[in-house]
Amino acid sequence: MASLKNLFAWCKRHYLLVTFLGVLFIAAFGFVNIQILHMTSEPEFCHMCHPAQGFGPLAEVDSWEHSAHGEAGVSCLDCHGRPGVVGYIKAKLGGLKDTYMQLTISKEEKLEILENPKKDLVPDLQCLFCHSDKGNQDYRKRVKLMKIVRMRLLDDVKNPEFRKHKGLPDILTDTFVGGTHFDHSMHLEAFDFKCRDCHFGLVHNPSTKTDRMNMCVTCHKENEGSGAPLVTECQRCHEAQFDMNKGVGAKDVAGEPGLMWGNGVVCQDCHTGVSKGIYRPTSETCSNCHDDSYGEIFNEWSSETKAEIADLREMRINVEDALKEADKKKRDTKAYWTLYEKALYNFRLVRNDGTNGVHNRDYAQAILASVKKDFQTVLNDLDQTW
Repeated sequence: MASLKNLFAWCKRHYLLVTFLGVLFIAAFGFVNIQILHMTSEPEFCHMCHPAQGFGPLAEVDSWEHSAHGEAGVSCLDCHGRPGVVGYIKAKLGGLKDTYMQLTISKEEKLEILENPKKDLVPDLQCLFCHSDKGNQDYRKRVKLMKIVRMRLLDDVKNPEFRKHKGLPDILTDTFVGGTHFDHSMHLEAFDFKCRDCHFGLVHNPSTKTDRMNMCVTCHKENEGSGAPLVTECQRCHEAQFDMNKGVGAKDVAGEPGLMWGNGVVCQDCHTGVSKGIYRPTSETCSNCHDDSYGEIFNEWSSETKAEIADLREMRINVEDALKEADKKKRDTKAYWTLYEKALYNFRLVRNDGTNGVHNRDYAQAILASVKKDFQTVLNDLDQTW
């Protein structure tokens, strides 16, 4: 008791020192806890409980890493936690429950949970917060995000700037999305669809393009007579593919119709399995009109363009990082962002065509060359201009 009194007396005599040490302790304690929160929010930490490779249950981290979201730097808590400090803390508290279950339930029970996720695991507002201007602005009006320190990408998302810098359409106003004509607003409002109805497992267990096409075809056939495009009306949905065939659509890149389009080849001449629910042709399709050597040409065009797209995808990340770094240094980057966004638009035109250049080899090559030139211009100018 006497020792405690002596301690209090000492503190009163040295109150300035005690105050300084107290503030220092609180700051150090807060810093350590923020670092722990940050560390346990990284995909590397999530990988400890989701270590599998490929797609599906237990492979969530690996499938994310190879997805468009992973490429864009969208991490686990950007989708699995609502925007703002409160949303972040709620997600972390949910993570404590997940950690407890990881230690107490069987592997079979865990797989059952992962195979049957809750419907609101990633609610629509999460998707609309990044992929639309209205969704982002409406949420910001309702909820004060109260950002203290940067913990994740989500809390910095402010549209339309973020969306444009990522080269993303506004899914509530734009109808040319992912290479197809698709009216999200109409489907959400008229049919009361949720994002997950069509995009279930978008990152962790993505369906093939054929699966998604069959989903559209089945629903449209059930509503025949409503004006919904049918499987024979290719052009009403597949705008990017028709643009590539005709040699149009890219910004500041001239083109001409592809060889097949110029010779009157129509969709079903190559996409011969449409009536059977098989929409993508293969190199073997070429032998229907040509000799077997054309199959090798098909594969060569596809593999070369695919490699170029992969290289430009990596280059895009470097360009975006360079632009963000320049913004931090308060440099004038407006013109460079505009050039970057134009290049990104052209890049996505080739990628969204989905054929790796087979529809119109010359035009695809010209577009990708312009993309590389624009990306390189941004990098060079940012490196030289101070």
